[in-house]
Amino acid sequence: MSEGPAMTARAPGEDHRLEIEALKRHVSEMSELAVRMVADGTRALIDNDAALAATVVSHDSMLDKFDIDTETETMHLIAIIQPEGSDLRTLGAALKIATCVDRIGRLGYDIARNLSTGPAPRDSTHQDLLREMDKHGRAMVVLAIHAFLTNDAAEAKEVFGMDDDVDALYLEVQKRLIALLQLGGLTVERLAHEILVARHLERVADNACKIAEKAIYAITGERRTEYFPALAHRTPAGRIVP
Repeated sequence: MSEGPAMTARAPGEDHRLEIEALKRHVSEMSELAVRMVADGTRALIDNDAALAATVVSHDSMLDKFDIDTETETMHLIAIIQPEGSDLRTLGAALKIATCVDRIGRLGYDIARNLSTGPAPRDSTHQDLLREMDKHGRAMVVLAIHAFLTNDAAEAKEVFGMDDDVDALYLEVQKRLIALLQLGGLTVERLAHEILVARHLERVADNACKIAEKAIYAITGERRTEYFPALAHRTPAGRIVP
């Protein structure tokens, strides 16, 4: 995305929805790259595929460009549109969501850099669980982004329940990997890398939840009720009480 011509405020009532929708699609394209980095990073790790890992690492600069372009275009639209209400929430959400997507892509990058030359353990059940974590986490990201694109708050809320499945898988992977680590031997290095990767995949799911939260806020203005106690020191208008 380019910055475009000199930024001037739009006349009241001028239709700007197409520009906001184009920005949302740009965020969606960024998410496609990030999700692919996680998928390929996980596959490279499990298969010990150095060439695929190198491809994932090479996408880092593209992810950076998506992030910078999204920020630039969002600030441009805020300046020229001077939005209010749902439009302002959407533009703010786009910035937050792009940050989450950037983190997801970087988690894929970090996974790809965790290849180990150590031998694999005989029991590879935990690797099947890692594949499940990868699949579930990526599905959550795709669903959350689609909800943002289509203004579907109900769809976004489905993401939160999916996170429970990823958490359960993470706990099971941890348990199995710790048991294998306690056995010691030549597989320890590889197992240590895989336990770190399990954490990365759990964070992918967490970031998907954050995307869903921002999508819901953009669409409805609502926040997740479990956050309300943490905001008890604020007034109804959102101001911090001294």
